[in-house]
Amino acid sequence: MDQQGITLIYGEDEWVKNEALKQIKSKTVDETDLMNYSYFEGKEIEVDKIVDIGETMPFFAEQKLIIIKNSGYFKTGKKEDTQKILDWLKVKPNYSLVVFVEQEVDKRNTLYKYVQKACTVIEGHTPGEEALLKIVGEACKAHHLKIESGLIKYLTLNLPKQVSHILVELDKLAGFVGTEKVTREAIDTVCVFSLEQRVFELLKAVSQNQTKLALSIYNKLMESKESPIGVLVLIGRQYRQLLQVKYLQRNNASAKSISQTIGVPFYVAQDLSMQAQRFTFKTLQDILELCLESDEAIKTGKMEPIKCIELLIIRCITLNNVQ
Repeated sequence: MDQQGITLIYGEDEWVKNEALKQIKSKTVDETDLMNYSYFEGKEIEVDKIVDIGETMPFFAEQKLIIIKNSGYFKTGKKEDTQKILDWLKVKPNYSLVVFVEQEVDKRNTLYKYVQKACTVIEGHTPGEEALLKIVGEACKAHHLKIESGLIKYLTLNLPKQVSHILVELDKLAGFVGTEKVTREAIDTVCVFSLEQRVFELLKAVSQNQTKLALSIYNKLMESKESPIGVLVLIGRQYRQLLQVKYLQRNNASAKSISQTIGVPFYVAQDLSMQAQRFTFKTLQDILELCLESDEAIKTGKMEPIKCIELLIIRCITLNNVQ
């Protein structure tokens, strides 16, 4: 909390934002102090109520804390309210501490510009790989899970990059294994991996000509009601990445350089580099053409989407076999 007594916490990771909010509460006013703690949420918040509370002196305390969550003040569409809250923030009493917690912000917004320049802004984005591994490792200890470091990394890299989601999956895993040692089979049975990661594993099976495994992964995706179109988009995106990697490898680019060039984590660049070596340039170009044909067949109604993507997977493996 800065001298202005105004903080903005924003981003997609709820756990990270909540942790930042906990830190502020621990140093200022806790929510158990009902006389000096106020909480507002939603786009129907009345600015006048915030101002009234903010102007009222603290009750037997030096400060009062006002939390405003998902207000929409930092995006377009609430110009009048945004201006009203901004005008008050510029003259508010020092004893009133204000924390905004938002999912998204528009950096062209006048309120954002003021807060960003004069106050504290905390970005609640998912931590990087190293920090995420540490969080997951500590959570495994808290659950008393008997798990090897390699499996902690496997969990972290395969689950959706949301700390709150990962912690929920750890709860499920702990309930499943109890006092037993965690195995990869247990993780695969219990945990819900991200769609992107499951498609990544699917295409890894394709690159290794493992037809049965590739189709098994695809069938599980369909059983979990994933969109065939969504799967097709990710397949196309990964093959474009593989083609990029192939060109970069021709110039002797390292995995680190590939990671920086195409904007993926280092471990992903390593996997893509290994996969790219299993394809020729022509095969990758032919597969991308098949992706376009599949997209057209679905859009025009020539083929049912689920069967179309299944056929695409088989054709990709066939092309890889005859290269």
